[in-house]
Amino acid sequence: MSSMSSPTITTAEELLSLREPGVRHELVHGELRRMSPAGSLHGVVVGRLATFLGGHVYERHLGETFGAETGFVLTRNPDTVRAPDVAFVERARLPREYPIGYFPGPPDLAVEVHSPGDTSGEVQAKVRFWLEHGVRSVWVVDPNARRVSVHRGAQGPNVLGIDDVLDGDDVLPGFAVPVRTLFPVPAAS
Repeated sequence: MSSMSSPTITTAEELLSLREPGVRHELVHGELRRMSPAGSLHGVVVGRLATFLGGHVYERHLGETFGAETGFVLTRNPDTVRAPDVAFVERARLPREYPIGYFPGPPDLAVEVHSPGDTSGEVQAKVRFWLEHGVRSVWVVDPNARRVSVHRGAQGPNVLGIDDVLDGDDVLPGFAVPVRTLFPVPAAS
């Protein structure tokens, strides 16, 4: 999602109490970033991914999947709270009790779905940020190009086209879904 920067410096706790209906926020090194709501194609793709991932994770007791409104605290002083479109945390890293606030630490998998206003540079910066802060795998889904880029560590992305299969590798053992099922088929006219 495209974001507009605001000079406001705040903490994760202050971010949690911020009320601005219809606007999502992230906090990056103490800087508040406003994010516009995503479009319908973005929402369909996020919904499908959450459904596929959630079913797989739940059936195998692998951990938890988290929706787009979930913030993950990645740094303190200054605070950074980011929210991927879909996330997964393995069972061994889950807290005994979920905090009222944001999840403490990074997810194991962060999924980012391109929004109409996203630039390639913004998306790549977000991928680097996730990886630098402990995320094991980042999936970037581009609904317009109908492809998924899988990023892990310092290695370059593995780009999957419409005829490929997206798998969970060692982050989500056994997960596999055809890339084409992530995208809606255009309605017949």
